[in-house]
Amino acid sequence: MTDKPDKADLPRIASRWSTDVMLTTDRDEAQHGISAVFSPHTLEVVGPSRDLDVALRARHTDSITVADIRHGTEVVVRPGRLGSYYEINVPLRGYTLSKCGREEIESDPKYAAVLTPTEESSMHWSADCVQLAVKVSRSVVERTVEGVLGYPPDEAVRFSVGFDIASGPGRNWVRAVMLLGDAIDSDAPDLVMRPLEELIVAQLLAAQPNNFSGRLTGDPRPVRPRLLSRVIDLIDSDPAAPHTVADMADAAGTSIRSLQAAFAEHLGLPPMEYLRRVRLARAHQDLVAAVPGDGQSVADIAFRWGFGHLSRFAAAYRERYGQAPSQALRS
Repeated sequence: MTDKPDKADLPRIASRWSTDVMLTTDRDEAQHGISAVFSPHTLEVVGPSRDLDVALRARHTDSITVADIRHGTEVVVRPGRLGSYYEINVPLRGYTLSKCGREEIESDPKYAAVLTPTEESSMHWSADCVQLAVKVSRSVVERTVEGVLGYPPDEAVRFSVGFDIASGPGRNWVRAVMLLGDAIDSDAPDLVMRPLEELIVAQLLAAQPNNFSGRLTGDPRPVRPRLLSRVIDLIDSDPAAPHTVADMADAAGTSIRSLQAAFAEHLGLPPMEYLRRVRLARAHQDLVAAVPGDGQSVADIAFRWGFGHLSRFAAAYRERYGQAPSQALRS
């Protein structure tokens, strides 16, 4: 029988930042508890069920979760599509076989796995595996890309699955994650926390190959299917116009269903959501560029970019940029 990690591997902590701790030998409780921290998944116990000894310690900020997890026996975890977040799994002990889309890799303490939200994923854990699981909000990754490029991502950000963390940028990324975990443990102020969150996301984009790597270093946009390019150009040229999905499909010379399928495949979101993000990006640019005393209001800027309901605009803006539009205007 493989020795289990000692419970000292996963100490209990207290912090004003949100923290979850769970210790259980019950499969259903483990599945429910870990699902609550990450997303719904199925947990299949492959090894001896009597050895199941689950420990979870998860520390949260607004956009990142840093969790230590063990199962105590061999298991298969199937979360499917993660949807709203990326998950980077770093085995501290043992190994996992991770599959995301068509890629499959074996990860160990020198080689992590990056799971992309738009692809089906699964993980096969060794019995002795203790894993550092880092959950990074999809929206904060996309905001970071937008901040560099000056426009919202015109496709889903997709990372290579295998992540070399033995040296160089990958090792530095793990160090940044550890610093964030320590900051949460010590109840650090926002002055410390926010830069660490930004560092983790920026280093992930810089260290791990992804479909935006070229553009983030100055290369032009990649070639898109013609129908997709037509709609993106239509939206980018006049995002405030009252576009409908039917209008977009007509401009692309295709059916609504084909257009939606193309957006789902290449951008990972529906056409109307892409339109909303472009409008939000234009409004964001106007808000932060506004000169105090020039008479512009949040309502003026929202209506300028096609938002007819101010409260909905404010909620969408806060969700996307992490602050109220009035705060951006004042800053």
